[in-house]
Amino acid sequence: MQQTPQSVKSQFEKVFSTSDWKLFKEMAEASLSEAAFLKKSDFTRLPDHRKLLARNSRKRLLIGVGTELLLKAIYLKGGYCINKPRDPSTCTLKFPFTSVAAAGEPLNGTETFMLGQLIDNLKKIVKLQNQQQSVVIDGLRIAMVFRNKEGHVVTSQHKFVPESFRAIEKALCALYERAFCERLTVRFSLEAKEKAAWKTVQLT
Repeated sequence: MQQTPQSVKSQFEKVFSTSDWKLFKEMAEASLSEAAFLKKSDFTRLPDHRKLLARNSRKRLLIGVGTELLLKAIYLKGGYCINKPRDPSTCTLKFPFTSVAAAGEPLNGTETFMLGQLIDNLKKIVKLQNQQQSVVIDGLRIAMVFRNKEGHVVTSQHKFVPESFRAIEKALCALYERAFCERLTVRFSLEAKEKAAWKTVQLT
């Protein structure tokens, strides 16, 4: 059977339901925890002078992908749909909308809402304290920049700004507490001898 882009796309077609949130969270954590612990020595097939570039690039990409999956887990857990309507021109639903509100409305099994939309509407889904809102949104937007940059271009040099990674860590910690009732300890190790961390503990 000849494969076409459309036939391959259909292999992943699914209208996601609330019960899918745990799988999204697990796969998000697979990317985010890998980003935390990834080392230059993991890139055995690259010459030494490219290992740092590859490690940092991969870390940023994993953070961006993991962040998107984590937000989709949060939306699904809250009973919200992440699939777009099949026919937006006739649909009266306004994002974000719940699966209950979408009952009877055909949804597109191959299209989900974009990361920017998920971030913009997050305050409607997760109750964040006033001081947390800017911390969370700023950190998530940095993660989105990481994903977009690493998914589209390669630069031979990039100025390392530790505060960018610290902002994402703070955002994730706040989200875990508010959305999952978990305490997250995370450190995306980048500098020499910096200890990586990824651990979650259920809060009582």
